Amino acid sequence: NAANLVGVMWYLQHEVVIKDPPKFGISRILRYKIQTRAPASLLEKGMNFGVRYAYDSQKCTGPGKCDPMYAQYGHFVGCNKFESNYPYPTEASQYPGYSGGIWYSLPGEGECSGVPTGAPDCTYSYTWPPDVITLEELQGHRGQQFWDHGTNEHANQRKIEELEDLFREKFPHSEQLSDPTCDFSYSNFWN
Repeated sequence: NAANLVGVMWYLQHEVVIKDPPKFGISRILRYKIQTRAPASLLEKGMNFGVRYAYDSQKCTGPGKCDPMYAQYGHFVGCNKFESNYPYPTEASQYPGYSGGIWYSLPGEGECSGVPTGAPDCTYSYTWPPDVITLEELQGHRGQQFWDHGTNEHANQRKIEELEDLFREKFPHSEQLSDPTCDFSYSNFWN
């Protein structure tokens, strides 16, 4: 799974740093430049992105059954905007200060080298190495207190700004890219 910066911070705040040790042993944030190209069958439905499937320990866990949809559309990149409340988070109240969050799913079977073609097995590629920020770097001298006030909109916006600033400071020559438009449509995809 992947996310825009806002989505990454929501995930860290609500699912990772609430445990000790952090969930899945997550200790860093990796920023990649990703290129995507939707399969023709998905483009015919008016979308560049399909449903965002969750992956836990490299297994697709839904929503719904993943394999039939990949068979129908190819190994598409999926996305979901927080504001759509589908498939997750399911309530706007779960993300004060995280408006604009987007999550993406990148099925391993769609990864390829170079410019993606949109073939069922070539829907995305990414640059290597990624830009890396450790959670320790982000938290700084505050340590775990960095994550305090997780339901406060202004505190959460400040955390996002601090991560943006840290990436700019540590990687001044990295290209600053905008988030791709998440155009997944529930009705177009499932019908």
